[in-house]
Amino acid sequence: MSVYASEFQVVIVATDRGTGIHRLSPIDEKLPHSLLPVANRPLISYQLELLEKVGFKTNKSPVIAIVSENSHAKIRQYVSEIYKDKIEVDFVVIKENISTCEMLFKIKDKIKSNYFIFMNNNLIVDDSFLTQMTDLHRINDSSLTVLLRPKDPKVKSTENLFTDYIALDESKQRIIMMESATELEDDVIVTKTLLKNFPNLTIYNNLQDTQFYIFSRWVLDLISEDQKNKYPQFFDVKKQLIPYLLKCQIPGAVKTPLPESAINNTQELAKSISSTASPFNSKNILDISGKKAATVKCFAYMFNSEKGYCMNVNTIASYQQVNRDITRGETMFQPYEDKDPIKNNYIDPTAKVTPTAVGPECIIGESTTFGDRCSIKVSVIGKHCKIGPNVRIENSIIMDHVTIDEQCKISSSIIGNDVDIKKGCEIKESKIASGTTVSDKQTFKKSIGANVAN
Repeated sequence: MSVYASEFQVVIVATDRGTGIHRLSPIDEKLPHSLLPVANRPLISYQLELLEKVGFKTNKSPVIAIVSENSHAKIRQYVSEIYKDKIEVDFVVIKENISTCEMLFKIKDKIKSNYFIFMNNNLIVDDSFLTQMTDLHRINDSSLTVLLRPKDPKVKSTENLFTDYIALDESKQRIIMMESATELEDDVIVTKTLLKNFPNLTIYNNLQDTQFYIFSRWVLDLISEDQKNKYPQFFDVKKQLIPYLLKCQIPGAVKTPLPESAINNTQELAKSISSTASPFNSKNILDISGKKAATVKCFAYMFNSEKGYCMNVNTIASYQQVNRDITRGETMFQPYEDKDPIKNNYIDPTAKVTPTAVGPECIIGESTTFGDRCSIKVSVIGKHCKIGPNVRIENSIIMDHVTIDEQCKISSSIIGNDVDIKKGCEIKESKIASGTTVSDKQTFKKSIGANVAN
């Protein structure tokens, strides 16, 4: 499979907080979101590996990574070391507080292709969907195509923050509405005009927006015109831009004229370059009979969870789950450490550990050392950690440069970078912020933040 950058350019929002809402505090308080370790790999590595695997050619149109002032040096260093001669990345440094639409306005001249992919840096997804999704966009000359997925039953969450009300006309694969539950003041309103134009409408609250979007390039012209106004209406891509594009599909719903570049005159080109276009599936191709039309069409591509893997790392529960899934081999992605196929674990050759101390579904990072009589079960241990004797670690994630003194017990917890845990502590179901020191012989549960134990 191959997707060429002459047709699709990629924009990764790799700012410190990414885009959208996150509930990962305190584990990412002192760490750029793109460098958050997932199975001992920086989160951004999963997006770059995806692009490498699908064959993006970036000589003329590099991947654009939007990064924050505070973290761009660290991200640039990592990418240049691991992906040199594999993927060309153009880093655009921005201030942390600008909106996602402002980001697109600032980089609009760097996007040369007819279509561009705009993706959040919290997404881990394999390559099972990309050819079909890009074809759906091209064949139908879509203005916007959104990647949706069913909610993962393995990730339990009582929060309403990640619930969207999504209206689909499934007979045409069209997406008509996408509103966050937190943005709605009243009930979802379905008008007669909406039903007249889309009679096969179904509204879901069990689908998730992955924040992987394909836009046609004219959307940048729309943003540029809006930025000229004293009071722009587009700030956030999800909260303002996408709802506006969806409303443009309903006659009379939007009064603002579209830019001239929105006129549809590229469908035959899209049809000719599509990998799935043929006389046998021509029913999916809209016949415009050579006429130009300014109709905005938005589509949804539903990710098939039975054929691939897709997860947004935006909560503690999803962060723990994706670490488990990668360690168990449930994704196409692999840890960097060497795998023992018999014991089903990953141990870096520089780590000093008794093999019998490490059970299945574990990862042990570079130059990490263990004392005698340790037991590690279903856990990820980062780089350059020092684990004392008689330490028990189960179902936990330990990040880099962590020191754990003797006779400690850690279970179902996440320990941030550079944490120092003194002798005889028992830590259960806790999240410890980077840089914390836990004094000896403490026992606590569900404690968070750097001030819990200093």
